[in-house]
Amino acid sequence: CLFDGCNKKFGRKENIRAHVQTHLGDRQFKCNHCGKCFVRQHDLKRHAKIHSGDKPHKCPCGNGFARQDALTRHRQRGVCDG
Repeated sequence: CLFDGCNKKFGRKENIRAHVQTHLGDRQFKCNHCGKCFVRQHDLKRHAKIHSGDKPHKCPCGNGFARQDALTRHRQRGVCDG
């Protein structure tokens, strides 16, 4: 990203374009549950999973997660034996 103070890197042009919109404040997709806003509809749909209560991604330690990436981060932190 070329904005001052932002060191994010992206491999795809689509991702950098969406990221730049976060700096410009253009977040037109709003979560009806919590009010959080997103640049892309895809990101809103992904976010909405946290409100469903469904946590299909399970860690052997007993924690469950709505999204696979959250489970992956949990495991990478090394806070459990999962």
